[in-house]
Amino acid sequence: MFVWDVLGRRTEGDELTVVGGVKAPDADLALLLARETHFRHKEGVEYAVRRRGEAEIHPGRYRGDLLGGVTDRSYRRQQAYAGVGAKLKRVAQAMQERGLRIDRPRPAVAGRVPAGKARTEEARARAEPGGELTPEDLAAQGTAG
Repeated sequence: MFVWDVLGRRTEGDELTVVGGVKAPDADLALLLARETHFRHKEGVEYAVRRRGEAEIHPGRYRGDLLGGVTDRSYRRQQAYAGVGAKLKRVAQAMQERGLRIDRPRPAVAGRVPAGKARTEEARARAEPGGELTPEDLAAQGTAG
């Protein structure tokens, strides 16, 4: 298995520089590994590999927009979610203007104590081990309770 230097050009005006390395038996597999490990998120405009210790450079097939694939994968990066909160506020405002927004509090769920409310003595007794809750009661209420 040979070690190959991965060369990349981030922008059109840049020189090819070493951006990493891969291990592969031949240049074709080294190019494939280089593309998939170093340029899959469109981090450059050109790539190539060079067997470590040799001068011959093997250029990659994909250039520019095709490097990194044509599928939009921006959702994998945090920048893709910039502005989501503001968009949700705009949608909520539009729904309220149309009269489609629910402005009441959520209904209480049986067996749950609302946030900020203290448990009653009865609820504490049922929640503690050895309390008043029998296995039959537990089975009847389920575990979502």
